[in-house]
Amino acid sequence: MVESYTATIQWNGDAVLGTVLLAAASRPGCSAKLTESDGIVELEIVVEDSSMQSLRDRVDELMVALADIEESHC
Repeated sequence: MVESYTATIQWNGDAVLGTVLLAAASRPGCSAKLTESDGIVELEIVVEDSSMQSLRDRVDELMVALADIEESHC
């Protein structure tokens, strides 16, 4: 049996920023979707890997990229 680990990141806010974050989440090991309801968008990113350490590395890299985008968007 192959082990699989996942982490889910959820964000909601401005549609423009959500679209940019969605593009940044388009990377190997990640699946992302952007939904809108009542003028608010929600981004859900699911990160998967076969080892806990690799998952942590992927999530860390992704969080740094998303934080950089969010800081430059302000």
